[in-house]
Amino acid sequence: MRIAILDIGTNTVLLLVAEVGGDRLRVLRDDHAIARLGEGVDRTGQISEEAYRRFLSILRQHQTSIESMDVQRIVAVGTSALRDAVNRNEILRQTKEETGIQIEILSGEEEARWSYVGALFEMRDVENATVIDIGGGSTEISFGDGHEFLNGVSLDIGAVRLTERCFKTSPITSEAAEAARQMIRAALNHPSASTLKRSERVGILVAVAGTPTTLAAMHQGLEQFDSVKVQDYLLRREAVDQMLDILLTTDTATLLDHFPAVNKARADILPAGTLILREAMEFLDAEAIRVSTHGLRYGIALREAAATTAST
Repeated sequence: MRIAILDIGTNTVLLLVAEVGGDRLRVLRDDHAIARLGEGVDRTGQISEEAYRRFLSILRQHQTSIESMDVQRIVAVGTSALRDAVNRNEILRQTKEETGIQIEILSGEEEARWSYVGALFEMRDVENATVIDIGGGSTEISFGDGHEFLNGVSLDIGAVRLTERCFKTSPITSEAAEAARQMIRAALNHPSASTLKRSERVGILVAVAGTPTTLAAMHQGLEQFDSVKVQDYLLRREAVDQMLDILLTTDTATLLDHFPAVNKARADILPAGTLILREAMEFLDAEAIRVSTHGLRYGIALREAAATTAST
């Protein structure tokens, strides 16, 4: 069966089109767009009309792609921004009326589970693993045995949320960076995360989403983003430290001049995402990460593949 997965996050709207059967997944299309649906949600508790219109425009672009590919089923999932927004039911209703797409809102635990499964798709030689998914509104840390998810936690700390709370200037002041760092540490030291860390073996740390993939592209000096070169790239802690220092002390325009592979629409939240990654590596005592270009949308595709097999 040919399916389309729409992953609707706080910052991005991702489209995966794949043919599924059993535990197999053949990727036909994997598109990335930034809508920043969750802009201001941390402060106001609501998705704004402007953010919704940006999101709707991108969703319609994805629909055009889907309609050209003989897709039999569309599955759309929403994460942190839609979990948090008090007007989420109205957003879901409007989206269904205007596009016909029904959005399923995932809980934090569900997001952690399927991010883990998706992150490890096509990744070999994985035994004990920890997956960190740095989103715009939340960060998920998940533990597993090989490709089997065991446990996970969703923390209300993400690159958009942290940027809006702490980073008002570019470059970022040392005081703002320290305030953000303390916010991240408080989230990581919450009992839900600390207890989980103590009960599970960390193993190899796999990082997904725009922050680690962008860092992998930057570290290789790529002129443009190349998912083949980024997938399974190893980033050591000292490399993350070096790039974090650059991101905190360089204005956005200069950063884009020096690192052309950085998406212009992501550049402003990259320092916050990198700070989250660096503090998480410290918290998990990880000396390196393996970067995955996959993540939640792949996990949901595998979920749907398994459900299709079970029903036949």
